[in-house]
Amino acid sequence: MKRMVILVTVPIVLETWFKGQPKFLSSYYDVEIITSNGDNIKDIENFEGVKIKIVDFNRKINLLKDMKVLISLFFHFLKSKPSIVYTLTPKAGLLGMIASYFAQVPFRVHSVVGLPHLEAKGIKREVLLLTEKLTYLFSNHLYCNSLNLVKEINNLTQKKVKVIANGSVNGVDTQYFKDRYSEDEKGILRAKYDILKDDFVLIYVGRVVKDKGINELILVFEQLSEKYNNLKLLLVGDFESDLNPISYKSKQAIDTNKNIFHIKFQQDIRDYLAISSLFVLPSYREGLPNVLIEAGSFGLPLVATNINGCNEIIVDGDNGALVDAKDTKSLYVAIERFIVDEKYYSFIKSNSRKNIKDRYSQQYFYKKLHEEFENIEVKSCA
Repeated sequence: MKRMVILVTVPIVLETWFKGQPKFLSSYYDVEIITSNGDNIKDIENFEGVKIKIVDFNRKINLLKDMKVLISLFFHFLKSKPSIVYTLTPKAGLLGMIASYFAQVPFRVHSVVGLPHLEAKGIKREVLLLTEKLTYLFSNHLYCNSLNLVKEINNLTQKKVKVIANGSVNGVDTQYFKDRYSEDEKGILRAKYDILKDDFVLIYVGRVVKDKGINELILVFEQLSEKYNNLKLLLVGDFESDLNPISYKSKQAIDTNKNIFHIKFQQDIRDYLAISSLFVLPSYREGLPNVLIEAGSFGLPLVATNINGCNEIIVDGDNGALVDAKDTKSLYVAIERFIVDEKYYSFIKSNSRKNIKDRYSQQYFYKKLHEEFENIEVKSCA
């Protein structure tokens, strides 16, 4: 069986939007995962059924640590002799592609899941651009999770960039993300947060950071709450105060507003989707956000910014609404319509699951992913 090494920078990726893919690929390859340390490494190993090698990846730039990891990866590839090195996330992509190139790994596959430089400025932007260009240079097979993102990547490389199936990095398990909760079960869950059955609950899932549009979401929620007293907001995810912090005003609102509930990162978000009315993602930049297709598969109407990825998942007026990025007025109007227009809300909700199921089912994605890996090996040998 041919050997495949998968690299991701942090293990949270393996617990969320990449979950299950190593297990699937292990039916065809001897799979090893390389990532940084975390509390749930053993649980991930057990679920995926593959071994995990720990290296000292750091999402921040640290030349000394990064060089040590690069050298470690190089010697590991020389010893283990994988046929395929498959990287996702920027730091794992950069170091994994360089190390596998010099170790002469025949198939160096990088999947672009987002472009951090799009919202960066100054020297940080230049460093992030250089990181992307170097990653593409040392790879020999480039993929991306969004049809629209291909255009941005083509500005940075002349290499061909492909998209698996209809996009995303893992598809969605439509049987797992399905609302099977009884009204009694939902009532118990609501009671934890003093949420009433008739409350209108907004939910956001992801990192609680500036680039995800949290400042705009908090402001709009507070404005709408002055008009509608049955509004609640669930924020599911961790703060990143050192990398991309939200404003002090937003943090203060989260801490003090009794109708805003901050819930730390959850491996399983279905309990929170089950008691929510509307999923909101006002992000500034995305690849193709898995959390949108998960929420849509669960049957929730969607609101997100009209940016790469989000505007592929959401068909405006069919399974959700698109709003302008960084525009609180646009976000306010879109959310308010879902609150006041019951006919509109019911129509969108009735379409949401089918729309996602038809385009992003994990079964279909995995079929196309396996075909792609088989094809790159066949073509290279031809």
